[in-house]
Amino acid sequence: MGSHFPARLLAFAESVGLASDELRARSGLGTAALADPDGRVPLLGVYALIEAVCERLGDAASLRFVAAFDAGDLDALGFLLQTCPDLGAALGRFVAFQQLYTDGERFEAVQVGDDAVALRYHPFGPPRRAHAWMAEVTFLDFLVNGPRWLGRALAVKAVRLRRGPPEDAALRCALGPVEFGALCDELVLPRAELTLRMPGADAAMHAFFERFARGQLSRLPADGSLRARVRLQVIRRLHRGAPTLRELADELGLAPRTLQRKLQAEGETLAGLVEAVRRERAAELLAGPQALSEVSYLLGFSAPSAFFRAFRRWTGETPEGYRARLRGV
Repeated sequence: MGSHFPARLLAFAESVGLASDELRARSGLGTAALADPDGRVPLLGVYALIEAVCERLGDAASLRFVAAFDAGDLDALGFLLQTCPDLGAALGRFVAFQQLYTDGERFEAVQVGDDAVALRYHPFGPPRRAHAWMAEVTFLDFLVNGPRWLGRALAVKAVRLRRGPPEDAALRCALGPVEFGALCDELVLPRAELTLRMPGADAAMHAFFERFARGQLSRLPADGSLRARVRLQVIRRLHRGAPTLRELADELGLAPRTLQRKLQAEGETLAGLVEAVRRERAAELLAGPQALSEVSYLLGFSAPSAFFRAFRRWTGETPEGYRARLRGV
């Protein structure tokens, strides 16, 4: 991950009275790396820093951080977004240049029905508290800072979070009507909102920041992580059933034990990746017209009953109930 964001988080923690030395020790993030504006720091170290801050500030940590947030906290990417012609272009640039901000994690813009677009967050590694925080901070930036940066509040259609309801009342209020325990983390906007003009729109400055951002992006290594490669293979093969370790190892030219060991080194398991892909694809497919039996097939389940059991485990409700509630949004 770029050093700018975790450095800002550490400065915020210090401003509210937390001991920076203790947080650095907990996260393993060095002073020199955080001070380098062009530096990169390990994502897992940033996760550890987030969780240390959350332990001390509780659920209010994300809201308090976002309230002090500035576009410059995303460095060049922030200025690129500010100078976009409209919100749709800004969303597109955020997705296209997200590697400047983070790596391993992934954001995507997904069409939801005919009249809405979702900004969806895909976390890195096994579930942990930092994932919920990252989703909250990103979506709260739209909800809390949107009026300041866009000139008016956004007409948000839905906010969905995998986490359970927070204890902090202010955070619940800031998130607005939100679905907790959802299949995925996403902020859903009416398509019409994407035409909202950015107050800082400036074609010349936008071109300058885009050239600068592209230059930065070209110097970063491509996401060649084994996790990304395995995930892609799982997506491609899922309709034929969950791929086995041996099948994926053959596809990637690795021994099964080597594949397993390398995934573990990246904090992943094959079962965890398959589960994550199925959850995310279920969210997309249930928003569409496919029959539930077809959704089950496309997710690679042996029978619809297996899909229904998995779905209840993920959400506590049936696919029919989820789809009905989704269409009522």
